[in-house]
Amino acid sequence: MDATTVIGAVLRTVNDNTVVHPYGDGLLVDLPLTYGDGDGVRVLVEPMGSGYRVTDRAAAASLLSMAGVNLFAGRAAEAFAEIMAGGGLNGVNAAPGEIATFGAAEDLGRLVLGVAQASLRTDQLRWLAPRQAGMRFVDRVTDRVTVWAGRSRNLQRDAPIPLESGRSRSVTLRVANDGKAAYVQAVSLRDPDQAAEHCYHVFGLSKIARESRVAALDGSARDWPPAIVAELRTVSDVEFFDDPLSLERQLDKVVPPPQAALRP
Repeated sequence: MDATTVIGAVLRTVNDNTVVHPYGDGLLVDLPLTYGDGDGVRVLVEPMGSGYRVTDRAAAASLLSMAGVNLFAGRAAEAFAEIMAGGGLNGVNAAPGEIATFGAAEDLGRLVLGVAQASLRTDQLRWLAPRQAGMRFVDRVTDRVTVWAGRSRNLQRDAPIPLESGRSRSVTLRVANDGKAAYVQAVSLRDPDQAAEHCYHVFGLSKIARESRVAALDGSARDWPPAIVAELRTVSDVEFFDDPLSLERQLDKVVPPPQAALRP
């Protein structure tokens, strides 16, 4: 098997599972991608001047609203602005919460994929919904990573991480795709010293590369003593749960999305 074979297989799957429907002067494009709740990703392509306008018609924003996330204030608004800027989307004629962009006809494929990816990343912000009373931090981390992963990565809870000794210990999650894996340990503020020591001990004994070990710390940097954070950084990457998209960005580095295979 070579790269051409893999790329061809991926492109055939995308081609066979992409459905287009007439809609006014444009076309609705159903892509073989799904949001965290299982709904399919659909974008609208409309002719505009000398090019095309592509939009998700605020689908992701609507899903967030139903989940109880206010996309127009606080951390969610900041994260949404970052998603738009990071995706290079110009937001032409966009309504509040709508992900839209405009470009030339020769860039239509990139525009469609760009809007779809931004819409999926916006849907991942549902972890910012008001916390359920009594919900354990480990479950909040699992829910957040599950939304991020969708169907494109494999998740395993209470996953064994191999140690240098040949034994194994369990961590909160293992996230894998295409032979690459990241190990995530939730570190709660309920008993911060004990939780941090457990994370340090397990990751410190592991034979997995440091960048593939991710300590997900409850709260923000100001909630943790700098000494504890410094210790954990010697054995793992450290991400704070209250930092929008930081956990997802690190996991994307270690376990890249399948869409990367579509790039020339």
